Amino acid sequence: MNEINVVDILDPVTDEIVTHCFGPTAEGQCPLAGPDGIVLCHGCRIEARNSGPEYWNLWVPPTSTVCPTAWHLDEVGY
Repeated sequence: MNEINVVDILDPVTDEIVTHCFGPTAEGQCPLAGPDGIVLCHGCRIEARNSGPEYWNLWVPPTSTVCPTAWHLDEVGY
């Protein structure tokens, strides 16, 4: 999908798009998180083209509770 600020959520094995989201709230939280706070894209890969190449095909760990597009990848050595 080529809309601005749309994040593609990809199957972790096939890299096929399974759904989309529009990124975090102003607080960095996922508006689509479950009751346990785990983000919708957990365990998948994301493709956030508007966020820069470091967010293209980025794997999201299964227990993530913060939207990965809100991560500061430069602070963790990306």
